[in-house]
Amino acid sequence: MKPLGGPGETRFDLTGSGAEPLDSDDPRMIGPIPLLGRLGSGGMGRVYLGTVAGRYAAVKQVLPQFVEDEDFQRHFGHELDNLARLPEKVSAPLLLADREARPPWFATAYIPGLTLNQVLAVNGGPLDAARLWLLLREAAAGLQAVHALGMVHRDLKPSNVMLTADGVSLIDFGIARAADQSRLTRTGVVLGTPAYMAPEQANGSGNVTSAADVFALGALIAYAACGRPPFGEGSGIDMLYRIVHTEPDLTALQALDSGLAELVASCLDKDPTARPTADGLVQSAGEHCPLDTPDWPEPVVGPLLARKAFTDRPVPRLPEQATLALAVPTPTLVAPIPTPTTSRRRWGRRRRRLTAIIVPLILTTGGAATLLLMPSQSPSHAAAGPSSTSPSTTTTPSGPAPSVSSATPSVTPSVSSVTPSASASGPVVGPSTSPSASADPPPPVAAPGVPAQSPGPAKTTPGTRTTASSTPARSSTPAPPAPPATTPAPPPTPQLGPQCVLNYNRTACSSNNPTAALQWYHGNGDQGCTFTGNITWGDGTTSSGNTPGGPAGTYSPLATHHFPGPGTYSISVQAITDSGFCLAFGFNATFTQTN
Repeated sequence: MKPLGGPGETRFDLTGSGAEPLDSDDPRMIGPIPLLGRLGSGGMGRVYLGTVAGRYAAVKQVLPQFVEDEDFQRHFGHELDNLARLPEKVSAPLLLADREARPPWFATAYIPGLTLNQVLAVNGGPLDAARLWLLLREAAAGLQAVHALGMVHRDLKPSNVMLTADGVSLIDFGIARAADQSRLTRTGVVLGTPAYMAPEQANGSGNVTSAADVFALGALIAYAACGRPPFGEGSGIDMLYRIVHTEPDLTALQALDSGLAELVASCLDKDPTARPTADGLVQSAGEHCPLDTPDWPEPVVGPLLARKAFTDRPVPRLPEQATLALAVPTPTLVAPIPTPTTSRRRWGRRRRRLTAIIVPLILTTGGAATLLLMPSQSPSHAAAGPSSTSPSTTTTPSGPAPSVSSATPSVTPSVSSVTPSASASGPVVGPSTSPSASADPPPPVAAPGVPAQSPGPAKTTPGTRTTASSTPARSSTPAPPAPPATTPAPPPTPQLGPQCVLNYNRTACSSNNPTAALQWYHGNGDQGCTFTGNITWGDGTTSSGNTPGGPAGTYSPLATHHFPGPGTYSISVQAITDSGFCLAFGFNATFTQTN
C-alpha cells in the first residue's frame, strides 16, 4: 500500500490500472467489497475498482435515480442472469452481486484493456486495414459465443468493446436479453445507442434478433476506420431517421480496403435477413487475418501491457477482506453475507430513503387532516378543550355554592328554570331530572360575556374578599337560554388550475386539476402514417389512443385521463406505427396532482 491522499488515509497505488483515486464523495465500500479507485461512469451507474476473493474486480453501482424504476429493475436482473451465463472468454465473469441492495450493484472480473474509443484516442486516429480485419475477427468471435447461447447483446458500441493484449472482450450487457424471451421485447420501446442501432431497433418494431448485433458490429468497424459512425453524429430523432432511411457513409473504409467495405455494407443492410451471421464474419475475417496472436498498433500496446502488469501485482488484503473471503469462497452469483459494517451501511441507506419518502407523505396527510377536522368542530366540542371560553357552558362546583355577602339575599332558582348543559349533546331545555335537584341548590350560571370558572381553589387577590366563586349570585330572574349551536359554513371549493398537457418534449407537470392530456409529437413530419399509443397511466389503469401523422414539429391529441386523487403518477406511452413507414417514438412522463 502506498499513501496517496489526506492525513489518516491510505490509498492503493493505481499506476497502470486506468483507475483514478477515489474522491471524497465516493464510497469506500460497496456491499462487502473494499474499493481502490474509480474506473468511470456510464448511463446506468458508476464503475469502481475493487477486490473480490483475491482478484481485482470492476464494481458497478446503479445510479440512485434508477432505484425506483421497475422496468430498470427488471433489466438489471436480466443483466445479471445473462452475465452469469456468458463464458469467460467472451466477457468478464460475474463474481458477486446484490440485486436487492439500494442501490443494487454487481462485480465482474477486472479486464486489463482499453475500450475502442480509448484505442483510437491513444493511437491518434483510425486503425489500419490489417487491424480492422483483426478487430472484426475478434469481436465477431465474441458475438458468435453470445448468439450460440440464444442471446442478443443489443447495445454494442465503442465503449462496450475492450481490446486487450489477448484479444477483444464484450462488456456491459446492460440491456442484453435472451432472444427467446419475447415477453421482454415491448413494441414501441427503443433500447440501445442510436448511432449503432439497427433499423428494426430504431423503429421500435420489437423484432430484434442476433442480426441487430451484426449491424452494430458493421457500424463499429466503420467507426474504427474513420473515427465517426457511418450514419453521422447525433443521438436524437434525426439519427434514427438516417439509420432507417439513408445509406451509410463508407467512403473512408472503401479507400482502405474495398473488400472489407463490401463486407461491412452487407452488415449494414436494412433487411436483417440479408446480413451475414457472426459465424460467417469470423470465417471471412479469418481469411484476411491469419495471425493467432493479436497485433495491435504500437501506441496501444504500451497501455495494454501496463494494464496486464497491474493485474499481475498482488491484490492488497484489506481488513475487510477476511470477511469477504468467507462470504465468497469461489466466484459465484450469490448475495453477500452481511457483516456489521455492511449491515449498518445498507440499513443506513434504507433509513435515509425512508425519511426522504415518508416525511413528505406525513406532511401531506397532516395538511389534509387539518382541512377535514377543523370545519367540523362544534362549539360543544370546542368547550371540552382546555382553552375553551364559551359563554354557553357552566362549571359545577364540588358542593353547594354558598351565597355571596350582599344587601340582596340570593334566591334559589326553581328547578323548572332553564339550565344550560355543557354536554356534547348541546343545550337541554326542560325540568331537571337530577335526583339532587330539590335537595341542593343548582350551580351558579355564568352570565353572558363572563368566562366560566374552572374547578379548583379560587385565586386570592390582595385587597379583595375570597369567595367560593367569583361569579355573583343571580337574581330570581331565570337565566336566558344559551345561543343555539351554529354549524360552520363548508370550506370553499378550490379553484382548479390549468390542465396538464404532456408530450415527447414536456414530460413533467403538476396541477390540482385531476385531468391530464397526452399529445403526439410529429418530429420530422409523418404525414401519411397512423399511430397508436398504448398508455399506462400509473394509477393501475391502461388505455390507448390513435392519431394520424402531421407536419414536422406539430402536436396532435392522443388521450386524456382523470386521475383518482392527489399523488404522483408515472405515465408510459408505448408507440406503434399502424400504417406507413414512419418512426414511432414512445415516452415516459410524470404527472403530479396536488391538493
